[in-house]
Amino acid sequence: MHRFGKFPALAIQDLAREAIWQAIGDAGIDPRVIQIAYVANCYNGFFTGQLDAVAPIAVKYSGLTGIPLIHVMGGSGSGSVAFHDAVLAVASGQYEVALALGVEKLYVVGDPARSISAIQTSGEQSVATELGMTWIGDLTISARRLMHRYGWTQEDFALVASKNRQNGALNPLAELQEPITAEEVLAARVVAYPLTRPMCSSAAVDGAAAAIVCSREAAGRLLRTAAGPLVRAAGLSLAGARYVSNRTEDTRPGMLSMNEAPVAFAAAYKQAGLGPRDVELAFVHDAIAPEELLSYQVLGLCEPGEEAALLRSGATRLDGRVPVNTDGGLIARGHPIAATAFGQIYEAVVQLRGRAGARQAYPSNGRPPRVAALQNAGAQGGPGGGVAVSSALLLTT
Repeated sequence: MHRFGKFPALAIQDLAREAIWQAIGDAGIDPRVIQIAYVANCYNGFFTGQLDAVAPIAVKYSGLTGIPLIHVMGGSGSGSVAFHDAVLAVASGQYEVALALGVEKLYVVGDPARSISAIQTSGEQSVATELGMTWIGDLTISARRLMHRYGWTQEDFALVASKNRQNGALNPLAELQEPITAEEVLAARVVAYPLTRPMCSSAAVDGAAAAIVCSREAAGRLLRTAAGPLVRAAGLSLAGARYVSNRTEDTRPGMLSMNEAPVAFAAAYKQAGLGPRDVELAFVHDAIAPEELLSYQVLGLCEPGEEAALLRSGATRLDGRVPVNTDGGLIARGHPIAATAFGQIYEAVVQLRGRAGARQAYPSNGRPPRVAALQNAGAQGGPGGGVAVSSALLLTT
């Protein structure tokens, strides 16, 4: 993983090269055994005009040649889709070793509006963007509705943001590494009530992260000096937006990025032979703090309406029974859209190996976690403007 942050002097190939070679070195693998690569990137074309050939540009400067290079787009869910496709490619038996990469450059010196405009292209133009609906606007409307439904308060959102900023302060690869108290979060500038600025992730972040995916048999034969215990993709699933008539009750959780997560996780849990009680570590899409609060319910960590109580109990803190976003999440680690899922995967692997240093979680009996749940979502589209890609991933040792 290349640190997430602001790097105006670097191009996507510079960010990608560092992440790719770190992944190769971590696996202790001969790069010549990589047979296919999936590259997640959303906005290179917006900033540079280079709409196509993004995958070869991102990868070729790392020295990898002669393999198919596939470009993946899907908003914040792009990295999840790239990893999902790499796993399926290997599981099919057609390939033994795949590279999956997410890379994004969103920071523009002195012009944050361009970054926001780029991200808006992941929403449906005719029924959202052109009418003035932003991602923050949509999520804020949902958050205010859920405050009434579940009794959430602005103070709860401040606790989420403060927790993740505390975690980010321990993460040398995070964009924001300064802790902030809940009181400071509440006192900060209001973006759209109830959200203050620290409750929202940045829209102008660069970053890259990569993973080597291989079969169990290939791992034993090809990985020479892996830097730690191997981590297994035990269950993964993608779900998409469903149409819900305004004449029927909408039983979905009630927030754009979380509505299809229960569907995705039900499939992933079944595939892995696991359940919510097995989860000892979680990473969720907290572009705004209320998203994390709702994620406790959709991952099955608590019953609907118990999200704030779970948060206030300390269970999701670094020293809790099921730590959430140990690296700071999108709020502190940063949100370079297509690289976000790989940032989650990177941190999950480090935690499952027990090598996270000062931010290492020990949720049970003083040992590192054994099961991590990763939730992500992105790209607005389809009937009703739902999220087009909702992903669930379970990683185990």
